[in-house]
This record gives sequence, C-alpha cells and structure tokens, in this order.
Amino acid sequence: MTPLDDFDRAAAAVLTVVTAVRDDQWKLPTACADWDVRAVVNHLAHGNAKVAFWAGSGPPVPDGDYLGADPRAAFAASVAAARAVLAAPGLFTRQVATPLGEVPGVFLVHMRVNEYLAHGWDIADATGQSRDLVPDLAARALEQWRARFGSSPRQPGGPFGPEVEPPPGATEADRLAAFLGRKAVGS
Repeated sequence: MTPLDDFDRAAAAVLTVVTAVRDDQWKLPTACADWDVRAVVNHLAHGNAKVAFWAGSGPPVPDGDYLGADPRAAFAASVAAARAVLAAPGLFTRQVATPLGEVPGVFLVHMRVNEYLAHGWDIADATGQSRDLVPDLAARALEQWRARFGSSPRQPGGPFGPEVEPPPGATEADRLAAFLGRKAVGS
C-alpha cells in the first residue's frame, strides 16, 4: 500500500458518508462545536482546495462556501481535485509549506487522511451512519495523533478538545474521535 492508496481508501469512506447525507440532515449538529453537518463537509472541501496551495501549485484559498447548491457533487469534485494534486510526480519527496511548517509533500496525504477520518466520523455520527471508518487507517491515525499531541493538555474550544473516554465496544474510529475530544451527538 502506498500513501495514495491510503488517501483513496479514506476518501472513498468519507465520500460514502457524505453521499448518504439526506437533504434534511445538512443542518444537524455535530461533535465539532458550532459546526453543523454542512459546515463540516465544507471544512473538508476547503481543506481539499488548500492542497494545491500547500503543494505550491495553486493560489491562496480564501474561506467561504465550497459546496454551493449541490454539496455532494461539490465535495466529490473537491476530493478528485485534491487527489490530482497529491498524485503529481515528485510531490511526496519535495518540501511543501503547511500550517505546521515545511514538511515533505507526503505529509499532505497524511493530513487529508486524518481529516477525512476525524470529520467523516463527525458526519457519520450526526447523520446516524456507521462510524466504523477504515479501521486500520483509523488505528494508524490515532498513533500519529498520539505522537503529535502526547500528553499535552488541550483546551475546550480548540480544534481538538481534551481526550474523552471512548464508548464501550468502541471501534478504531471511535477511539480516534475520543482521543480528539469528540463525544457522539447522533445515533
């Protein structure tokens, strides 16, 4: 498996979840404080748009609505555009500028996979879908986040809240979500 294979698997999982969002579910609350389902999907689409900028192949990307009148189609198009950038020859080994500093381009893949898993969980939870997203990738993402955060305290209101106890019988994705401070709001 390559990092791009991991991207494809995580993207397929989140695309399945987003495609299954019913029209009456876009305004449901999620585990991300102050974000409804549409806002979480828009956040992912915005991040997908930023991939080209971070890779050095696109202009700066302003905040805004990236979903328009057809959120499912717009999100799918954003995933395809991000994948095209990530598949560019040589990207994985050259340095790119991210909000976390200069890193090898392959880090952009890891960023998208981790975002897809965390926010895919948020969307699935809010809309009553299975939260069991790509277990092996979720386990790896949890290891990466644990290494990044360690035992550093996280404050409520930040992008990731303090770790919470995962529910009984938690899936790997549930454990990842709990580590990132998420409690189920749906189902």
